[in-house]
Amino acid sequence: MKKEDLINLIHFSIIPKDDWKQALRIRRFFMAVAVYALCAPLGYVSYLAGVMEWEAIAGLLIIIPIINISLYIFFRTGLNLKQADPSLTAVQMCAAILLVMYVMYFANESRGGLLLIYIIILLFGIFRLNTRSFLYVSVFTLLTYGGDIALLHLYHPQGVNFNLEYLQWITLALVLITFSTIGGYISSLRQNLSISKSQQAKYIEIIREMAIRDELTGIYNRRHLMGLLDYEKNRSLRSGGVFCLAMLDIDLFKNVNDRHGHLAGDAVLRAVATMIDKTLRNTEFCGRYGGDEFLIVLTQTDIKGALIFAERVRINIENAPFPGLGPDFKVTVSIGLSEYQIGEEVDKIISRADEALYLAKKGGRNRVGSA
Repeated sequence: MKKEDLINLIHFSIIPKDDWKQALRIRRFFMAVAVYALCAPLGYVSYLAGVMEWEAIAGLLIIIPIINISLYIFFRTGLNLKQADPSLTAVQMCAAILLVMYVMYFANESRGGLLLIYIIILLFGIFRLNTRSFLYVSVFTLLTYGGDIALLHLYHPQGVNFNLEYLQWITLALVLITFSTIGGYISSLRQNLSISKSQQAKYIEIIREMAIRDELTGIYNRRHLMGLLDYEKNRSLRSGGVFCLAMLDIDLFKNVNDRHGHLAGDAVLRAVATMIDKTLRNTEFCGRYGGDEFLIVLTQTDIKGALIFAERVRINIENAPFPGLGPDFKVTVSIGLSEYQIGEEVDKIISRADEALYLAKKGGRNRVGSA
């Protein structure tokens, strides 16, 4: 035995722990096993009461373990995942129906009572089957019971009240049609509820994103950005770490709107936001502070690192083409930097970054300033 096989054998569990869906399928399978376990003593009591032949009991003792061991191996090896219905609901139901057909052939006058077992089997279909699948299983059930009646005609015609058997067959047909319709409806309600929960989670996520994102640019809005900045300030206060702010403003942005229209201005804002976002590390974040101003939080970065980052962003934006605004059209930005001082309030560090931005613009725009 290989070492890997030995390790897998040692860590083997009856129900898998690494796949919750497969674990759920196996738990449902064990529910069916429990029903088999309950029916076996019932068959033995029927034998003691003289209403069932010993062949039926012997068959149960052989067939039930074979069916369940085979299904468990199929589940545990993952072969069920290759099927259209990984739960094998219809397969398990049909296997149980065939077993009932075998027992009913030897059940003598107790056949009428065993018909209730069909209802128990169909209950498992509520987990997965729709109305059409329920009807297919119901037809299969009626054919098996009809097969029992035909076999009794051929081999045991004596002592059988066939008029009663026909009546029971017709009654079973009515019950199965009704059960299939109701069971399929319940199953569809369950599936729709599952879909509704999934859609609800999706809509909640959309709403959450709308609440924290700027609608135009897709980056964080000011409210959420301020919350993140306050968190970063508190984290740095606890750890003694450092971070920097970069206040970025698009130079002469009003001219873009005046000369090319507000749609062109919106396109410029989106492009600038995208270029900033692509330059950030995973731990850094930015948001639209207002109008054409963007606030960038550079975590675990001192002023020297912030200057390198700001220059990179400034050059990338300056060299970026804007085909829709003409071949010679250029967008430039001015950036003001400030480094967090321990104990400093958020408003103060923003104010210093804003002052640095003002100095950069006053110095001729398209440059980086620091305070």
